Amino acid sequence: MLALDDITVLSLESGVSAPLCTRMLGDFGAEVIKVERPNVGDVNRHWDSAVYGDSSAHVWVDRNKLSIELDLKSDEGSEIFAELAAEADIVVQNYAPGVVERLGVGYETVSAYNDDVIYLNISGYGRSGPYSDRKAYDLVMQGETGSILMNGSPDEPAKIPISICDINAATYGTIATLLSLFHRERTGKGEEIDVTMFGGMLSWMGYFPHKYWHNDELPERVGMRHHLITPYGPYETVDEQYINFAILSEAHWKAFCVDVIDRPTLLTDERFETNEDRIAHRETLESEIESILRSEPRDYWADRLAESGIPWGDVNELDEVLDHPQTEHLDLVKELETEDGPIPYVDNPISFGDLETTGEPMPDLGEHTEEILEAIGYSDEDIDELRSKDVV
Repeated sequence: MLALDDITVLSLESGVSAPLCTRMLGDFGAEVIKVERPNVGDVNRHWDSAVYGDSSAHVWVDRNKLSIELDLKSDEGSEIFAELAAEADIVVQNYAPGVVERLGVGYETVSAYNDDVIYLNISGYGRSGPYSDRKAYDLVMQGETGSILMNGSPDEPAKIPISICDINAATYGTIATLLSLFHRERTGKGEEIDVTMFGGMLSWMGYFPHKYWHNDELPERVGMRHHLITPYGPYETVDEQYINFAILSEAHWKAFCVDVIDRPTLLTDERFETNEDRIAHRETLESEIESILRSEPRDYWADRLAESGIPWGDVNELDEVLDHPQTEHLDLVKELETEDGPIPYVDNPISFGDLETTGEPMPDLGEHTEEILEAIGYSDEDIDELRSKDVV
């Protein structure tokens, strides 16, 4: 059973944020129709050729979709879009600011002939305000929302390598769409939704705004350590490996000093009496702990941490994560069967009792154009004429 069977999503999408959002809806059974520019397609198709010639980004975000090539600037293309939108439950778009309005495919237009449609706008800054006309990409948003200057070592800031702002917007967009579907079930009403990368990332700042509002404190870069807690993070051992652990309570601190590193004298040192004291004297404490942990190999510390009950783990390379025993146990890596060969992928991590996910290969550009047009009544002759005009 697929939770979103019989739900149709029409998507004007580009890059990662909206494509990932609609892919998550497709994972649970929604029919996702991806509208793409003729002979060009989504920009994410062209970033590399890692997977049998296809882009790794396209493989990541575009499974479980149909693709139609459609020139929305043409009268015929606009008419086809309107026919598809009239039957859609959800429309998703993350085009550059103002584009859907100029093309006549925005919410006001669509809702005039589909009054219960759920229309999701994903944008960088929103559709109003002083920054509304700015284009937004993950790197830009990481800088604007404070992530870059919070991340990295004390000597140098760093970009987060994962497209965290896009993933944030995709996740909030999916949540918002599902909530709106539930609201429509209760009321019969559709609605327009706005999800911004800027607002989403600000909402993820956690305790840092409170540290600023109440302590006038801006987050310093602490590398692999934690801003609020110490000891915390990966520490190098004598065999040039890492052991990763978190001291989250006073009970953990006591167990760490007594059972792990055998330094009970640290418990009576006034500089380290509370977590805030330890943060205030971080440099001194960290230096001593780093020295102690470099005295023995990784397995020695792993055994002691495991016996102590302190949260700990390894610091893995990507290949080790993909081959991780828990990855296999949770059945997180599955395969798409394609004409080129099997394509492994990381499945949606949500697990239900009865509901399932689906896994269909990402579409070639325009692969389903004829199928989609035939479903809304276009004949072979009609489709040939549209092709001759480069409408599809």
